[in-house]
Amino acid sequence: MQRTLTILLVLTLAGSIGHCSEQRSLVHGGRRRTYLIHLPVGHNKLTPTALVFCLHGYGSKAQWLEKESGLSLLADREGFVTVYPNALAFGAKHKQTWNGGGYYEIWTRGLDDVGFISALIDELSRGYAIDPARIYAFGHSNGGFMAHHLGARLPHRFAAIACCAGLLTRNDFVPGPPVSVIHIHGRQDQTLPRTGLAKGGWVGVEKGVSLWAKRNRCSPQAETLRDDKQIRVRRWAAPHSSGDVVLYELKTWGHDLARIDKGAPITAVEEAWTFFKSHPKKVVARRSTRKMKP
Repeated sequence: MQRTLTILLVLTLAGSIGHCSEQRSLVHGGRRRTYLIHLPVGHNKLTPTALVFCLHGYGSKAQWLEKESGLSLLADREGFVTVYPNALAFGAKHKQTWNGGGYYEIWTRGLDDVGFISALIDELSRGYAIDPARIYAFGHSNGGFMAHHLGARLPHRFAAIACCAGLLTRNDFVPGPPVSVIHIHGRQDQTLPRTGLAKGGWVGVEKGVSLWAKRNRCSPQAETLRDDKQIRVRRWAAPHSSGDVVLYELKTWGHDLARIDKGAPITAVEEAWTFFKSHPKKVVARRSTRKMKP
């Protein structure tokens, strides 16, 4: 009964912004974890579908990010499943915080958020026809740290990640296939400066994208796709587009989630999805070492 009332409340609130989502939970590591799931209009459980995780920032919640990002409306238009997980709260101020690596390991007491997201992928894949080649993560602020962390720690599961106003943890990578990356950062960001936070274990934006480019075996020279008064966009191309790294520098923007209707030169989720859908996980067939009989 309580779960039914919770679902009805979320559906009512979500309906005010033009779409419906459902709050659900699962137990991981002995803790009850909650998330919102949004199925696109006309969703068919038998049709392989892309899955996009949308990760909120420090002290925020899934419901706020769903409304602020507009990603569920985009999902309805483009036909992908969207999930908004909730982080757990820590510290004296009891603020929701993702363990995105670096000093977050201490702040969250080593919470296994990577394992939680991996378990959530398994859970959703049992209920829906999730395409394993099209699983993506988008995150803002602390959620952006987490998006980088997920790509670095779960390279076999994520095809691409998008970080908006977050940073990459130093030495975070594990072996695995390429993960395509789009990083969006405001040059006027005073909350998370693009130069990095060395004491926390997080590298600057330029260093972070260069580490990803090196890991993905991209070209060492970036191609400039756009450079004007508002924005500079560069791409480090990977072989066969598997592992491209793209950096968006918003010259007049700060830490807020970028949206055109709020004065930013781009809408972050729109750019991320355009990048995601052109960067599925590519499976390279292994050549057989057995000799053919004459």
